[in-house]
Amino acid sequence: MKTNTKFLFLILMMGMSLLSFSQDFSKIKLDPEKVKKFEIFLIASHGNDIPSFQQWKESNKYDYVKQMWYFSESFYIKRNVKAEGISMDETGLDISRFEKNRKATEEAIVEVPGYKDVIVLLPADKLFYKP
Repeated sequence: MKTNTKFLFLILMMGMSLLSFSQDFSKIKLDPEKVKKFEIFLIASHGNDIPSFQQWKESNKYDYVKQMWYFSESFYIKRNVKAEGISMDETGLDISRFEKNRKATEEAIVEVPGYKDVIVLLPADKLFYKP
């Protein structure tokens, strides 16, 4: 009887852990064009060793998608906010540099001197991955 209770408890706990998984992998969408632009920053965050990164990417697909989403989708560029300046080229934008500006529950606007565009950071409570 005691063994059956332990077994039932184990099954119940496993079922609860599966149901309580906090984020659904299918909700994370990656734009292939953005992946091309921003994967270099994810590679750099893992030490710039391409073969090791490729191996990590293959064996950690969920982590790869979450982290790639952070570098490519956790922000957007709002164009022509200022009358003067140059247009921002997002391909050179390592978003982790601006992480200190991110707010907990509302979007944060980051102005970069010399640019007419601004960076808008999604709130921390909307992130799939937090560095």
